[in-house]
Amino acid sequence: MDHSLRKEFFIELEKEIKLLINKNTGELDSKYSRVINCPVCSASEDGNEFLFKKNGFTFVRCNDCGMMFTNPQVKTEILEELYENSKSNELWVELQRSKKEHAWKKDYYLDSIDLINKHIDDKSIRLLDVGCNNGYFLEVARENTKWKLKGIDLNEKALKLAQDKGLNVEKTLLSLLNDSEQYNLFTLHGVLEHIPEPKKILNDIKIKTAKNSTSYSLMIVPNAYSLYHMFLQEKSPSFDGRDHLIYFSEDTLRKLFELNGFEVVSLDTVLTGISALKRQAQWFDPNGDVNTEKYLSKKIKNICNGKEIEDFIYKNNLGLRLRILAKYTKE
Repeated sequence: MDHSLRKEFFIELEKEIKLLINKNTGELDSKYSRVINCPVCSASEDGNEFLFKKNGFTFVRCNDCGMMFTNPQVKTEILEELYENSKSNELWVELQRSKKEHAWKKDYYLDSIDLINKHIDDKSIRLLDVGCNNGYFLEVARENTKWKLKGIDLNEKALKLAQDKGLNVEKTLLSLLNDSEQYNLFTLHGVLEHIPEPKKILNDIKIKTAKNSTSYSLMIVPNAYSLYHMFLQEKSPSFDGRDHLIYFSEDTLRKLFELNGFEVVSLDTVLTGISALKRQAQWFDPNGDVNTEKYLSKKIKNICNGKEIEDFIYKNNLGLRLRILAKYTKE
């Protein structure tokens, strides 16, 4: 990972978050916020269990379904403006161009392509990558498949970078996509956690699915109950409050799809997070770039470096990110 650029991004994000916080209360200003029901089961805020506060945001868990989210949340229209025009978002675009980021993401994307090919017989895949950024996933897919590819995003700088690679991309939201082409595979890498009402994007996918056909959706989100997150809890940068609004577990992600008419084909986790855990265990910044085992006991070193810990993490869905492949059949 490019730790230097990531650090710049989080510093700028923190500055932008402060602009949304009421100086008198230290909490998200009411003029920028709204109170929501549970994004998965729609239970009212009365059923929320308080977890912690961070950056002026209140993090809660639904007592009915277990979904974790911020409540109140930043208003949707403000979020859309920020994703189009903010310095932190520009830094995120730069981060996605980094060779250090590409180095680990290529295998990560190839693994998802393998998963898709394993479960989908239809080789004439027409893929829409929602939140494509600069198109690196599309680029990897172009090099390794014969799929028909398109991406959509809101950031003009990212889209220009994608267009310069010869990729077919468009500035729009899925709900506003005016395209006669029917897609049978929708991919969202690190997108769903940014969406205050995830049921709406699932409904958009259903609308975009052709009549009497089946579409597939592959989505990757942070795993709230990864070994990493259970260890770091609110210290994790994933819990920022502004950009990441909702935090899935294996159960709540499955429930979201099943309640909205999708069949879950595969649900697993990717990325172990072991390097960050080793740093945290030695009182270093878990998200920094320190690469040492100096303060770990010999037994802990052997555990962290053995294949057994990786197998344990993946077998029990304790990886950093949840990955779901689901299908929807439209009659």
